[in-house]
Amino acid sequence: MAILEPDQMDFSGKKFSMIIAGAPGSGKTTLAMSAPSPILVDLDKGVSRIKAMHRRTTIVCDNYEELLQDIQSDAVKRAETIVIDTGGSLVTYLQDWAMRDNPSLNRQKNGAISLKGFGAVKNEFTRFTNMLQYTMDKNIIYIFHTVEEKDGDVVKQRLMCEGAARNIVWQPCDLGCQLQIIEEKRYMGFGPDEHYFAKRCFGIRGLVEIPSLDDGGKNDILTRLFTQARENIAEEAAAYKAEEPAYLAAIEAGRAIVAGVVDAETAQAAGPHIKQLSHALTSEKEIRAMLSARIKELGLKWDKGAGAYVSAE
Repeated sequence: MAILEPDQMDFSGKKFSMIIAGAPGSGKTTLAMSAPSPILVDLDKGVSRIKAMHRRTTIVCDNYEELLQDIQSDAVKRAETIVIDTGGSLVTYLQDWAMRDNPSLNRQKNGAISLKGFGAVKNEFTRFTNMLQYTMDKNIIYIFHTVEEKDGDVVKQRLMCEGAARNIVWQPCDLGCQLQIIEEKRYMGFGPDEHYFAKRCFGIRGLVEIPSLDDGGKNDILTRLFTQARENIAEEAAAYKAEEPAYLAAIEAGRAIVAGVVDAETAQAAGPHIKQLSHALTSEKEIRAMLSARIKELGLKWDKGAGAYVSAE
């Protein structure tokens, strides 16, 4: 354990966890194999569908206990990225494991998994992800098929995953994309979008085009994407460090202004004073949030007609 100050944090070697979602046959596994030094965990027994030039070392297992043994192998230790194909199959493996591990709690009389069993699956999915990413220092990519579901008049792409389990897989992951084909070009959609759920972070957002491999191009888009994410983290930290003194000075001055707000008159005067500060980064937004909280605490509200703060009573 360690306590780190922001200037002591080093993300240059950060590993990522990611979800790749899309329709069957859309090239999800080939895309996943573009990550750094990947090893494939083929739970769907579909490695034969990957073109030979893109195949890599592959783990084939029949249950979760075998998978836990296999990830301790030398082949996994040499790899930088673990690709789980598919995440939906892993959830099924975990459900079977949970019911075997503790049938009295995790299995219903009809043979289905219990609510406590789902809790065990959620906890183990998170533990497994964190073990690979942080303990073993690997990138981890979960591939999910999607299925269309109607939400009113909108057709949405949902992860093909049993029951409520689809809601647990996003939490431990850094990034998530939906594969899309637009005018015969393939894209990773990092959303948000009304037609699918995705997860953006580290400056990776919107649509990212996937290069065609038909001309024999190098399959390395995710390797480059992860490198870009690390560079974005470093650039953001450098930008903050450069503006940190001005930001802290503005926050201190802003706190003094807010502390002086004791009634409607001083609340009215605080706004222009805040605007006149030399702001940096998010200082103005944060100070105005402080002012709003103080105004609420004093029981005041804005009277649009009077153009002034008045008692909320």
